[in-house]
Amino acid sequence: MNFKFLKLFFTIILFSNITFGQTKSFYSINDELFELPGKWEFIGKIESSAQWGFSNKKLEHILLINVRPIDMFEFYNKELSEFELLNKFYTWESESWEKNENNIEIEKIEVNEVEKYIIWRLKIKDKNMENYIIHGMKNNKLIGVSLSDNNRKKPKSRDEKIDFVKKIYFNK
Repeated sequence: MNFKFLKLFFTIILFSNITFGQTKSFYSINDELFELPGKWEFIGKIESSAQWGFSNKKLEHILLINVRPIDMFEFYNKELSEFELLNKFYTWESESWEKNENNIEIEKIEVNEVEKYIIWRLKIKDKNMENYIIHGMKNNKLIGVSLSDNNRKKPKSRDEKIDFVKKIYFNK
């Protein structure tokens, strides 16, 4: 093999994670690839919910990503469309939060039937916790991305949080 080719190949690999001075992190979760802008550290995994946690210390953000087969849920029915399953999941998830937490606020922000996703906000008032979440159906899987912005000095705006979870979900 040609040495120049090898040098070019390794240079491309080395710099493929750097775009205009920004680092990108790539993670494969249950055969779905996610590109996270900036430097993210894997902080743990919850097997039962197939949820992976990541932390960006500079931005003071926590990101949770889950990828699950749709047939693993108690409400699964092969007669339902993917969008109908997504709506059942949203109802199941939001009702679970409402049942298990007291001072809670849930807001459905955006629903897209064509691209099969729902964006919503979960706020637990007494814990001062707020997440912006996108759940959607891709490749016969339920995929969720949840952002907690803990940056008190320079938090993202509502629109920035929504755009961020969409960017991660759609890998843009």
